[in-house]
Amino acid sequence: MDVARGYNCPSVLTGDDPEPVLILNPANARTVLIIADHAGNAVPAAMKQLGLNADDLNRHIAWDPGAALVAKELANRLAATAVLSQYSRLIVDPNRPLGDGSSMPIISDATHIPANAELTDTERSLRAELFYWPYHQAISHQMARLRRTGPGPVLVSIHSFTPDFGDEERPWHIGVMAATDRRLGDAVIVGLAESGDINVGDNQPYSGVEYGYTLKIHGGSQGLANVQIEIRQDLLADHSDILHWAGLLERVLNPLIDDPEMLAIAHH
Repeated sequence: MDVARGYNCPSVLTGDDPEPVLILNPANARTVLIIADHAGNAVPAAMKQLGLNADDLNRHIAWDPGAALVAKELANRLAATAVLSQYSRLIVDPNRPLGDGSSMPIISDATHIPANAELTDTERSLRAELFYWPYHQAISHQMARLRRTGPGPVLVSIHSFTPDFGDEERPWHIGVMAATDRRLGDAVIVGLAESGDINVGDNQPYSGVEYGYTLKIHGGSQGLANVQIEIRQDLLADHSDILHWAGLLERVLNPLIDDPEMLAIAHH
């Protein structure tokens, strides 16, 4: 363990640091689970901001701004359970397989992450133990609880995306990501299109076939309907924006959650 750098040490979490996972409405029985992979940008005090400044930790490289607020509001409106990851994706990205180069990135959107430059296997394992596995275990626990009490459930992942990335301009107001099981994704796209003048991206700005690791392992692999929602970050600037998108998603998702077609197990 490289203690000299001070970014990674055995006693990383203290009583002043938040819990790795926030679970809302943990006893609710509605047949849907809301998750947010990049809900928080917390960094344990012992990890010294990963060598970054506060501005960098507030950028999209560290989390999905606005996603947690939408997920919380949506969960309450739908009477649904929600599982939110509270630590920065720069420590370890829960929406990537461990060992993937983007799981603990050395560079993110042209920004060097000092704490990730020379990670040892021990440091990587510690991060996974403290921040990665608790999130995935919480999702598995809640999915298993819901499956014991009824059909489904469906899995809805809330993210946000930056309006531009490098030279790429992203015109979509909201993106809907789906992989091979497009039941829920297609229905959400139709519902959004009927809700007004909204530029909806189908597997934009990211492809649900290529990305969406959390949905694949907790939803797709079990034959459960799932979808990842991506809202453009400049459209989540204030509380009224949060309420607008949460309300829109509530109207679109509410009838789908109880639809027998969505709650059926897909056999591949």
